[in-house]
Amino acid sequence: MDVRKAAEELQPHLVELRRDFHAHPETSGNEKETAARVVKELESIGGYNIRTGVNGTNGVLAEIQGAKPGKTIALRADMDALSVTESTGLPCASVNPGIMHACGHDNHITMLLGAARLLRLSQGELKGTVRLIFQPSEEKAPTGGSRTMIAGGALENVDAVYGLHVWPNLPSGVLGVRDDQMMASSDHWFAHIEGASSHGAQPDQGRDALVAGTQFLQVLQTIVSRNTDPLKSAVITVGLFRAGERYNVVPGSCDMEGTVRTYDPDVRKMVERRIGEALDGVCRALGCEGKLTYEHGYCSLQNHEANAAFMRKTYAKLFGAKSVVVPRYPSMTAEDFAFYVAEKPGAFGWLGTTPEGETVWPLHSSHYAPDENVLWKGAALLAQMAIDS
Repeated sequence: MDVRKAAEELQPHLVELRRDFHAHPETSGNEKETAARVVKELESIGGYNIRTGVNGTNGVLAEIQGAKPGKTIALRADMDALSVTESTGLPCASVNPGIMHACGHDNHITMLLGAARLLRLSQGELKGTVRLIFQPSEEKAPTGGSRTMIAGGALENVDAVYGLHVWPNLPSGVLGVRDDQMMASSDHWFAHIEGASSHGAQPDQGRDALVAGTQFLQVLQTIVSRNTDPLKSAVITVGLFRAGERYNVVPGSCDMEGTVRTYDPDVRKMVERRIGEALDGVCRALGCEGKLTYEHGYCSLQNHEANAAFMRKTYAKLFGAKSVVVPRYPSMTAEDFAFYVAEKPGAFGWLGTTPEGETVWPLHSSHYAPDENVLWKGAALLAQMAIDS
């Protein structure tokens, strides 16, 4: 079967599907109707063994058996949306107030369903088994949904696993795949500083937790600049800082919250340790007490070299060598697909969605509206990789 031709003919149906998913987004853990729509589409295609409610979630697994023996290949799409109020003005804009597919997961679902239909059409020439993973809760950092799906058997007997993410920073239809580091780990930390409040005119009678917090904030910035190998990357961001209740009262407590992003596991461990040491040292120096709560989120996404090369080769076969790039740098954003390739060989690619000359609206933006012309291309790539494996 000519996968490219069949996928292009499928495009009108994929656009219709994607707009339906886009108009009816559901947040992490609430993807009940989305999963039901996925199952309905799979049942209309036929030929798939479908499992719903995977490991107590809204996850869906679907398998198709080829006519010939071969490997088991897994293809994954995430299904959840974000708590974002849409500003695209599209006719298919979200009908669910305050919820939007601002990360493009509606496109991922659609492309995988397109691949499902293409694989069904080519079942007679298909070797081995293809398992489709429709995963909930990708946005639910730091826990995510991939580990729950893996525990529910998503990777059982799998030889390789692949995934795609729409990517506004690449031109529409261009695929970007790196051989190793693709996306960062993502950790979440909380710091509580306990001092003692006093009258603002008598600071000597209290222990100013706000001052301790600002000192801690300054020391945090030196962990990257003075403790991290300059050839390795790390980001420490404080996104929340709360202290004080009134202008003339010395704050008796301070709360801070932030994230850590790294690629290297050793750098990740060092940063966690140094944050704890910095908090302890500042608090002891200023007579306060500090408590750090550190949550390990997604690990860094490391593509396997052979699988990344196979993904690029397959896309070039379909759409030409000029449609494939190796991004110079990985992204400091995170993806819980990382846990799939930590368990099995595989690769994750970025599929460009911004037409030439148009505004590059970033992921998670209320304005993000990916070019629908990439839907059939993503479906073709996923199907072709499964066929050629």
